[in-house]
Amino acid sequence: AHKAGENAWFTPRVLNRLPEKNKGTSFLNIEKWCYIIAMILCVACWGGLFLSGYFNVITVRSLIYITGLSIGTIVLTVQSIRTAFLS
Repeated sequence: AHKAGENAWFTPRVLNRLPEKNKGTSFLNIEKWCYIIAMILCVACWGGLFLSGYFNVITVRSLIYITGLSIGTIVLTVQSIRTAFLS
């Protein structure tokens, strides 16, 4: 519950009826936009790899790229879902 100050007009009864403050709404909006931008970048990277014929020859470099992009996409997806359910 809210704590009453020195003002006689604000009793604990009045303060308990006040709605809770929204904390961190701007941070959640920024976080959601960052996830949206990151998802668009992931889709663009996967599309670029598929359209460039990068998978025709598998090298160590291509395995590193594919592994990194796969891990990044999975982490981004999990974090995006977590954020969507928290708000």
